[in-house]
Amino acid sequence: MIGILAGAVVLAGFIGLGLLLDSRVASEVPVVVLTLAGAYAAWLVGVIVFGAIRGGNGSQAREP
Repeated sequence: MIGILAGAVVLAGFIGLGLLLDSRVASEVPVVVLTLAGAYAAWLVGVIVFGAIRGGNGSQAREP
């Protein structure tokens, strides 16, 4: 759940930045490019946060 929330925050930030640039340059290109980049970044952050919270399974190879 926290991984999804972190990804959503990242995606919203990228879309917000694209909308801010859209008002400055009068073109839709920044919104599209930053939305695509934000989707990838959101997925990546979500996976990293999920993996960090989930952690390892606790079984480590031990030397005899």
